[in-house]
Amino acid sequence: MLAITEHEIQKLIIRCNMLKDGPDYRVDDYVSNLLNTVLDFQMNTKTVNSAITYYEDKHGCRTHKELKDILDSFPNTKDGNLKLARFLWNNNHWSRAKFLRKIIDVFEEMGIKGQESLIKWVEQADFETDIKGKFKTEEHSIGYTLFQWLRLRLGIDTVKPDVHVINFVTEAIGRQASPEEAVSGLLEVAKQTKRKAALLDAAIWHYQRDNA
Repeated sequence: MLAITEHEIQKLIIRCNMLKDGPDYRVDDYVSNLLNTVLDFQMNTKTVNSAITYYEDKHGCRTHKELKDILDSFPNTKDGNLKLARFLWNNNHWSRAKFLRKIIDVFEEMGIKGQESLIKWVEQADFETDIKGKFKTEEHSIGYTLFQWLRLRLGIDTVKPDVHVINFVTEAIGRQASPEEAVSGLLEVAKQTKRKAALLDAAIWHYQRDNA
């Protein structure tokens, strides 16, 4: 059952009907999805893009093993992760390098070493039982929003409930929306209006960013 009411859904539909679909943010590459997961949250978009561009230009490793070999060549200490971040992305985001190690280690335990196995897992994964608290360092973790962002990039038709999307839903329904309500509400909007939820998400994100 939706926590958001049908009346609120209809108000949200009116707002969403003002927007054209946004770009498709699906990512078909396993390593790119790993890098986006550890970089593309609570960070300036320009910084994220610069880091990934540097990685592609300087390294471009495409397999789990190649990336794991790079990580294993640096010690898992703050100084080692700082050097790893500079090597991978030409920045000082050592805690993101540490987070990348954690994700890869957990994936290896589950037998995930490529795009196909990652998609298969994420299609059946439940946040509360399979994700929450299991991809966690002292600095970062895969929370509900980041999990939805990974699912979206892997082709699941969902919504990433970041601050832009939550603010949009909150303004539309006239009360504070939770991340879960933003997802369930926009999925219902997409269903009723026969739109792709992921493209609606992108439209909202760009609209909110451009009109902030």
